[in-house]
Amino acid sequence: MNPASSRRPAWAWLSVIAVLAVVLVFGFKALPSSKSSGGPASRPTLPVTSTTTTVPRHGVSPSKPPAGTWPMRAIVKTGTAQDIAPTVDGVYWLTNDYDADPRPSRTTPFRYVPDTGRVVRGPSITGTVGSPAITVTGGWVWMVVGVGEDVVVEQLDTTTLAFHSRQYLPVKNNLFAPGVDPVLTATIDGPLWVAGGEDLWALNPSTGAIETEFNTRNEINQMSTDPTGNLLYVGAEGSESEPVVTEYNAQTGMELKHSLLCCIDGAGVAATIGGVWVSAVTGHFGDAYELSANGLGQIAPSARMSSEIGGTYDQLGGVGTSVSEGTLWLTSSATPDTGVLTCADPATGVVRASESAQVMDPIASGSLLYAFYDNNLVTITPPAKCFG
Repeated sequence: MNPASSRRPAWAWLSVIAVLAVVLVFGFKALPSSKSSGGPASRPTLPVTSTTTTVPRHGVSPSKPPAGTWPMRAIVKTGTAQDIAPTVDGVYWLTNDYDADPRPSRTTPFRYVPDTGRVVRGPSITGTVGSPAITVTGGWVWMVVGVGEDVVVEQLDTTTLAFHSRQYLPVKNNLFAPGVDPVLTATIDGPLWVAGGEDLWALNPSTGAIETEFNTRNEINQMSTDPTGNLLYVGAEGSESEPVVTEYNAQTGMELKHSLLCCIDGAGVAATIGGVWVSAVTGHFGDAYELSANGLGQIAPSARMSSEIGGTYDQLGGVGTSVSEGTLWLTSSATPDTGVLTCADPATGVVRASESAQVMDPIASGSLLYAFYDNNLVTITPPAKCFG
């Protein structure tokens, strides 16, 4: 789930064709950081712009998937979508047309129901979003949207996506104002963490009540909690544009450790047992590596694996990382026409299997991998060895 703006992982926005040309002619130079503007600073009363509706499943015929051996099946058309959240009750995601227009835009939650093949659509709200911005915890669907300098937290029914409540969290500390692109993450047996600008809140996952809030002193790009529910990792950008990863107690918010990174923009984070995988851009290339939960020193991949230019953990344009079902999933797109999807051991980084696939931010649930491809939600069936 890490970025050139707080909306997406940074490497996902690089134009690979342009990068290749620059690399060949000029060599590697750091790219400047960029931030998108947010909406007006006022706090309007936001009506629910559409009622909860059930959308019949339409026939899905995406472009021909790239050749490979991992079966891919399109489930439903999504349009421009982000933040897959699969649960036993269905698969949730958000649509937002930021790709076409970075200004505040219509953001809508959806739920795919596997048993019926239907899609439930929730109420839309206009604003800006980071990633991830939707999760399921405490018996509710939670989503966050930036409206001016506020983080708007919406609480929705898990079955119908019917609107339940809305809360405004004023952002008091924002390095890159105006506007805010909020993110969130759930904690096992703990709070719902919500971030906007430099500010971080712990909310009760059942009621949304604020349990604690504080200024992290860094512009937060992405967050992730570990499978034990003990640690929260925050990838952020400091006042001098230094990327930083900070480790907190996931139950109390107490800061445990922070580490400055050698890269040019905010870091993506994906927690696992014993550490956190970090995605960072170092120039035209990008790295992925694991920091230890005990001290945030690098523990994976091995020096040989990480030093291989163009290898699994060092890619032109960057490497995306996520951890789910006890597996590290890596994505990259080193050429305009192909991408690579890799599964690896989350503790050591040892590769288990790889496949040609142009997908982003895959999340595993059970034996299936969910991802977006060609404006569709798709399932991918990895080999059993991916799950160790």
